[in-house]
Amino acid sequence: MAIDDRTGQQVVPVPPPKESGHGIKFIVIFLVLAVLAGGEFYALNRTNNTRSDLVAQQNQLRKDLTAQIQDQLSTRLAAMEQQTSQQLEALKTDLDKSAQHLGAQRGELKRARTMVAEIQDQQRKQSEEFQTQLSQKADEQQVGALTQDVSLTKTDLDTTKKNVSSLASDLGMARSELGTLIARNHDDIEYLRKMGERNYFEFTLDKSKPARVANVGLNLKKTNVKRYRFTLAMTVDDTVVEKKDRSMNEPVIFYVNGSKKAYELVVNRVGPNQVKGYISTPNGVSEVAAR
Repeated sequence: MAIDDRTGQQVVPVPPPKESGHGIKFIVIFLVLAVLAGGEFYALNRTNNTRSDLVAQQNQLRKDLTAQIQDQLSTRLAAMEQQTSQQLEALKTDLDKSAQHLGAQRGELKRARTMVAEIQDQQRKQSEEFQTQLSQKADEQQVGALTQDVSLTKTDLDTTKKNVSSLASDLGMARSELGTLIARNHDDIEYLRKMGERNYFEFTLDKSKPARVANVGLNLKKTNVKRYRFTLAMTVDDTVVEKKDRSMNEPVIFYVNGSKKAYELVVNRVGPNQVKGYISTPNGVSEVAAR
């Protein structure tokens, strides 16, 4: 073929083959899924690490709190044990004092009181015999004899009084600084009344009810039943004096204007917001105790 003939022919270009649209979409989706999977794996791994850290922190915090609570409990228990030990020791001391004051046992107490009754009966018979003799004797010689009888009777009475005082010691009653006997209950008070050395005014005092006993104002402030202690305020001659943390059967000695001899206040029973006891006054104070 001639050159001119080839030149006259039209050359048709062949386009390059096109890629399929589905293949590209598949690649894009695969890449997106790969990225998402990687992000999810990273997030899951981060979450697991965070959770482990939180669990470790919680365990450590729990251990710290447990140790702190145990330390606090140990401290409180030690303080409570020390306080309880002190209270028990104080109670033991008070019980020992009370045991010392109790003295004789019940059998000895009954025997001593029987002896006192016999002595008082003998004293009464002697007094009756003396009155009978006095009515029968009239002349001076007989009166002189009676005078001698009176002296002998007085001696017998003094001896009886000493015997009664000795019996009081046998009953186990303690003595105050003034030398007076301390009554521990109503029976002891009645016993001391019969001795006639002092006056005794019993009282029952409530915390909410102030009272006046033997011209002395009394106002109970508080009580400690376990330790047999109490606090009260006394009004004497318009002056208020507070007696703090006093023990049961511990005499409170005070003076009142117009009396050269001392008064004594003794509480022989301590209850919840209530105490019982008496005020002992010198002979001559005749005021009736407030009930």
